[in-house]
Amino acid sequence: MEIATATLATAVQAVKLVVSAYDGYEKGRFMKTDEAVRAEIQRRCQMLTRHAEKLERDAHEKGHREIRQSLGRVIESIQTYQRDAQFALSGTSLSSHSGIGKLKAKAVRKLVSHDSASLNSLVEATRMANALAEVVSQSSEEEIQTMVAEWHHKINQTRNHFLERNMFIDGLVKR
Repeated sequence: MEIATATLATAVQAVKLVVSAYDGYEKGRFMKTDEAVRAEIQRRCQMLTRHAEKLERDAHEKGHREIRQSLGRVIESIQTYQRDAQFALSGTSLSSHSGIGKLKAKAVRKLVSHDSASLNSLVEATRMANALAEVVSQSSEEEIQTMVAEWHHKINQTRNHFLERNMFIDGLVKR
């Protein structure tokens, strides 16, 4: 009987988590939840920028000009992503966006899933930055340049994924 009770308690907790996630995008709380998601994206972008700036300094000290230039482009992409999150369409209470607060349940589920995937993608980009920082002293310029290019691609992919969220806010649930 204890196993069933523990299982029931776990199931109840899981339902509470799911309901609270969906509830965050309901009419009265949409802006607050949207702001929290965008703030987390901005925070993670700041972390990525600091990683890239340190790697850029290291590349400069070692005289790796091409890597330094590539990292400069990475920083620009991260900062653009950060601005996208800051000034997203639904990002202000003065937004005249007609989809805000009028999402159907299917669009809400898609939006929650999409935002979660966006945040997870940023976590992956952070892991890539950490891996790059660890191997930079042991790798050749070509290997580092390849890793920087892959990291840059991941950041751009993550940014493009985030920008797709307006489809869900507009009620367009098909990709």
